Amino acid sequence: MPPSAAKDAGGAAELRAAELASYTRKAVTERSDLTIVGDAVYDAKAFREEHPGGAHFVSLFGGRDATEAFMEYHRRAWPKARMSKFFVGSLAPSEKPTQVDEGYLRLCAEVNGLLPKGSGGFAPASYWLKAAALIVAALTLEGYMLLRGKTLFLSVLLGLVFAWIGLNIQHDANHGALSRYPAVNYCLGYMQDWIGGNMVLWLQEHVVMHHLHTNDVDHDPDQKAHGALRLKPTDSWLPWHSLQQVYILPGEAMYAFKLLSLDALELLAWRWEGEPISQLAAPLYAPAVVCKLAFWARFVALPLWLQPSLHTAACICATVCTGSFYLAFFFFISHNFDGVASVGPQGSLSRSATFTQRQVETSSNVGGKWLAHLNGGLNYQIEHHLFPRLHHSYYATIAPLVRQRIEAMGYKYSHFPTIGSNLGAMMSHLGKMAARPTSADKLARPSEKSSVECRLRLGAACARGSQASDAASLISWLG
Repeated sequence: MPPSAAKDAGGAAELRAAELASYTRKAVTERSDLTIVGDAVYDAKAFREEHPGGAHFVSLFGGRDATEAFMEYHRRAWPKARMSKFFVGSLAPSEKPTQVDEGYLRLCAEVNGLLPKGSGGFAPASYWLKAAALIVAALTLEGYMLLRGKTLFLSVLLGLVFAWIGLNIQHDANHGALSRYPAVNYCLGYMQDWIGGNMVLWLQEHVVMHHLHTNDVDHDPDQKAHGALRLKPTDSWLPWHSLQQVYILPGEAMYAFKLLSLDALELLAWRWEGEPISQLAAPLYAPAVVCKLAFWARFVALPLWLQPSLHTAACICATVCTGSFYLAFFFFISHNFDGVASVGPQGSLSRSATFTQRQVETSSNVGGKWLAHLNGGLNYQIEHHLFPRLHHSYYATIAPLVRQRIEAMGYKYSHFPTIGSNLGAMMSHLGKMAARPTSADKLARPSEKSSVECRLRLGAACARGSQASDAASLISWLG
């Protein structure tokens, strides 16, 4: 047999063996070298080196289901034929595959048609002037205060610049939206570490967890207030929640101290909110620890060594609290407002709802294109959640089409004209959640089982003669 024929025969044999392999989700979870897309299982370890968008994105989904992640980051269907060489098996028949949202893919095709030809949705040339200006401003302010001493005004200004770097540079970079060259995104993603955060923890929290499970009562880390706040009807009520409208804004400024201290413990444990970071991403561990130590040395230890005083310490706190408040404020009003959906058991949306509906009805927009220039487009939170690898400079352009199509699908599209109106809706939501729930509230809470499915089961029971056993079965199923 010729060598080429032998090679082809060997490849065919491997493919047949892979077709016979079957994996449960639990088995894949225990294998960080594998990932799930649809009903198929792939070799993530082999694929990550060939991934055009960078190895670290694939690595973070080792041991996970990446169906919706691929869909939202590439805005197209999974290239099954091209990926066949990484195919290692199928999901077990007992497992339900994650479904592709065909309506979302049709929307993607329309949105792609609005983008400048050949841009790929990446940053336009004009954006780089803004990015350079922000980086120069941060370096100038920090360097000046190291040499001349800190002032409260400049420290607050530096906090704002740090927040704008987070919104305008690291955010797009860590979504892979700045450049078609992954090295550029990877390097600028470390701006998150420069301003006091951590790139790896942000990727785990934001890309892996929050974006795929927005406002999920169990899986969105940003909905876990650990008793400090009551954000959704499924949260337990505690007496101090009656005052949460009073302490929410000061609390957003204090979030900085979690970033600077408790996050270091999460990094050392290689997890976020108890959710392990994939071992396939382990090469990112050492750089992440070094960057965390470097920030503490540069931003805390060095200024206190050069100008040891309570004033210096207060100015350091002013910077981190200003940046924290700005970031937390705009993020919080985007996902916590009157009428916002929550996803999961006893949430207002079932996890079986379409990807589009889950993203749109758990997010809101505020303002317009000028706020988008300032805040890295994240005032267009709906467009961002639908198209995270689309650079923020395009959000204002695509928003009218997106709104038209979303409302045609029958989904709720929330856009607040001003920051004040969005803040008012947030306070209204917190006020409702602050009220101690009654027994009637608990009984009226929507079930994870959709009303459509309930009616189907009830209809089937009636068709069989409404036997008592059928009614009992239905009651048991409803929980």
